[in-house]
Amino acid sequence: MRTQIDMSSWMSEPNNTEEVPSIVELLFDPTSSVWLKLALRSALCRDPVDAANDSQVLARVLARRCDDILSGPRD
Repeated sequence: MRTQIDMSSWMSEPNNTEEVPSIVELLFDPTSSVWLKLALRSALCRDPVDAANDSQVLARVLARRCDDILSGPRD
């Protein structure tokens, strides 16, 4: 039986690469989102440095969007 990957522990410490699941683990994890799996498959076809840099920009932009939404309307 396949077990779920606990992403919460390594996501809180992004520089801790020891507990980060492998790409293969994420691709075969039934709890991984379709969006994440598509992004990973797309990244595998790219230069790894470019893909890593772009993913950092994407993560920061999405985190800012999340923060803006969660903070609610501003006066």
